[in-house]
Amino acid sequence: MKMTLMGTGTSHGVPVIGCTCPVCTSSDPHNTRLRCSALVEEANQHFLIDVGPDFRFQALKYKICRLDAVFITHSHADHLHGIDDLRIFSHKNSFAMSRDRVIAEKYPETSGEGLPVYTSERTKGYIHQRFPYIFVDHDKGGGIPKLHLIPIDQNTSENPLLLGEEKKIQIVQIPMLHGNHHTNGYVFSHGAKDQKKGIAYLTDCNFISDQSISEVIKAGGQIEHLVIDALREKEHSSHCNFLQALAYAERIGAKHTWFTHITHDMSHEQIQNYINEKLPDFPRLSKIVSEGGSVSPAYDGLVLEA
Repeated sequence: MKMTLMGTGTSHGVPVIGCTCPVCTSSDPHNTRLRCSALVEEANQHFLIDVGPDFRFQALKYKICRLDAVFITHSHADHLHGIDDLRIFSHKNSFAMSRDRVIAEKYPETSGEGLPVYTSERTKGYIHQRFPYIFVDHDKGGGIPKLHLIPIDQNTSENPLLLGEEKKIQIVQIPMLHGNHHTNGYVFSHGAKDQKKGIAYLTDCNFISDQSISEVIKAGGQIEHLVIDALREKEHSSHCNFLQALAYAERIGAKHTWFTHITHDMSHEQIQNYINEKLPDFPRLSKIVSEGGSVSPAYDGLVLEA
């Protein structure tokens, strides 16, 4: 199983429009960050996490030719507002198109209920409110995404969602808080109980409860990679700062920890230097690093394997 981080930037992306700071004008590709999104692949199955406004470019850049399911963390624009570009993977014709035999044969509607989109019941409601045209029949114009919104609240470590060939991929949702907004992290794992390996993806949060931390650990087995929200050094009202991210990583104990949803306050190199300076304050992480693990800022195009 592998996860490609297609975007690791904050809601503005980096470079930020109109900004001439050293990070936004840097020639280092590690400092160019699209909005957060990830692609999980296993045995020819392709699962997308979040579909932000950069999704079309990301899909072309990473040559995404099929999607088997989508997972949405929450309803903020930088994680959701590329949803119309799912049309190519889930095409639904308008009534007018379907009525014309020639057009209907040339552009057949995707069969079944549509592309599965897993998210919380709460976020499902926001998607219906934000994009009502997707979920009603209309008689003019072109196609719309054919999406099957599926609540994932019930999929805990005791009852994981099973997907992929032979249902070998286990997915568990992790409830978190993003300021006063509820969001979901996801743990993807595979393998038998005593050999399970996983990747935890926990973006857009500033509070992870003890119960949710326990769920991450139980769901992931040997957690090879933790991708966690770490906006900047300074505290923020709805995102983890670097120290908060390190504190959660200390408790989770993944072999490799990666900061994501990073703003333009510090460069990739500066963030790594900051982590190295603070690491002695986190003995478990220090031990993991001494044994071959790592704690680093993520970057666009990073591929994680478990």
